[in-house]
Amino acid sequence: MSDERFLVDLRGLVDILSHHLYSSPRVYLRELIQNARDAVVARHEIDPDSPEQITITVDEASGAVIVRDQGIGLTEQEMRDVLATIGASSKREDFARTRRKYLGQFGIGLLSCFLIADRIEVRSRSARTADAATISWVGSADGTFTISPATEPLAEPGTEVRVEARPDEWEWTQPHRVRLLAERFAGLLELPVALHRGPVLPAEIVSQRTQPWRGSAQEMEDWAHQELGFRPLAILPVAVPGAGVRGLAFIADSPGQVGTRRGDTVYSKGMFVTDSSVQLVPSWAYFIRLVVEAGDLPLTASREALQDSVTIDAVKEQVGIQVREGIERFAENDPAGFARFLDVHAKGLMAMAVSDDDMLDLVSQSVKWETNEGYQTLAQMRRRAEVVLYTTSMTDFTAFAPILAARGTPLVNASYVYGREILRRLVERPLRGARLRAFDAARFIDELQRPLAGDTAARLLEEQARPVLQQLGVALDLREFSPVTVPVLFLGASGDAEFDAVSEDEADGDDAWGDLLSDLVTPSESSAPRGPRLVVNVGSTSVRAFGTIKDRYVREEAIAGLYVIGRLTAGERLQPQDAVLLNRALQALMTAAGDTETE
Repeated sequence: MSDERFLVDLRGLVDILSHHLYSSPRVYLRELIQNARDAVVARHEIDPDSPEQITITVDEASGAVIVRDQGIGLTEQEMRDVLATIGASSKREDFARTRRKYLGQFGIGLLSCFLIADRIEVRSRSARTADAATISWVGSADGTFTISPATEPLAEPGTEVRVEARPDEWEWTQPHRVRLLAERFAGLLELPVALHRGPVLPAEIVSQRTQPWRGSAQEMEDWAHQELGFRPLAILPVAVPGAGVRGLAFIADSPGQVGTRRGDTVYSKGMFVTDSSVQLVPSWAYFIRLVVEAGDLPLTASREALQDSVTIDAVKEQVGIQVREGIERFAENDPAGFARFLDVHAKGLMAMAVSDDDMLDLVSQSVKWETNEGYQTLAQMRRRAEVVLYTTSMTDFTAFAPILAARGTPLVNASYVYGREILRRLVERPLRGARLRAFDAARFIDELQRPLAGDTAARLLEEQARPVLQQLGVALDLREFSPVTVPVLFLGASGDAEFDAVSEDEADGDDAWGDLLSDLVTPSESSAPRGPRLVVNVGSTSVRAFGTIKDRYVREEAIAGLYVIGRLTAGERLQPQDAVLLNRALQALMTAAGDTETE
């Protein structure tokens, strides 16, 4: 037996592994478990009745970890071929090709042990040949290795690897650390992985945990709480059978940072890969944390991430579709839970919808908006109505909601954060159903019916009210509309309202919106900028009651009070003089009522 040398500078190769391939020295244990697992699977293909257990033994006194499998094993030539192949190049892309070819053998996985050790000992007996000899391979950090018959043969085919850590790396082979790493990397492996942490403690199976996507609803929730740190608002299944991908999407219970996704947890063949993947979920689903079995998706050379590929993009698209569909089912089947979801994430959903088409669709389908017909999604309204109007003014919504409701025209309150931007995007990107258009209060009022020429009560009201309102700097505008419970509307200086004019194409032909809009918001000369005006509903019973007030003083004060009510309804900030007017109106009416009782 003589020393042989690696075909490259081993220390330089290890430096590449530590700085360019692996994120941490901890991967040495994952690589040993992964290689053991692959070896067991390879033997099972030629011998279905072969044992499957993997054992990890910690020798705390020497700082060593021993990983033993009963897998396919290696011959002397296979040992030499694998190391020679890997040592032939220091290029990172060659590592990846070699890794795929020799998965389950020494490969880069074995060399990763040099991140913490100066010496690696391997004993292996091939299962391909009956009565195969046990071969010993010993590699050193100085760049040499030896291959020889083992002085202590293995009783069964398989491989045993002993890694003795350098004194400054002992932390990676301490019993508690090895246990944590083994549970992390092999927790979902279906093969039994037994951990021996000393002669006193019994062996512990650290694998074969219930995979989250195969557990009960409670087990799924508990997994999220333990691994992700929250109780999910909902759990959505995801599956892309063509790629072997299966898992769960957990909806987080806190808002998070819009536009920034926290990492997803990925396993491959039951082995932990990463908990910081951002490759499988669209960015708009920032509120989702994913846990998946990656199935047939290939890993990078480090086995710490998925390879970017067309397949990854296709899986990501499917995951996005399934998340949207899952949220729709969530909204339908659990209204209370969905309401909690919106309470937590509505602002984030709206913010993302401003720039993301997928989220825009989700908001349109799932988020309920305040409307004059109750809280509804935009999709619900657009399926039921020919036209849906929206306003970005809270005061306009408050004032005009009942009037438009009486006409059967939905009005959406888009005055909340991101409301204007989202509704404008939907106008520019029409979906099936009714069209969305911005509501313009001034133009709408211009189209309201005026009193009939022979309406003496309306003419008398105009004669009585106009002088009072002129003194207040407000124009009088008599109209008649439903509901009669709305006596007045107040408009401040107009002409700056948001309004999307109808195009010539929309005005022609049988366009339903064009026909209806002509009855509501047809542009007119009277919609030019003007001063404040009080729109008085002559159809209102309370307005018509003004004609019964004989006392001129009381009548004038009541008209002034009506003006203040209009300002309040419009959400105007009342000035000190407004409070004086309202107080005088109430006093006058109360006095008049008292005089009537006296009579």
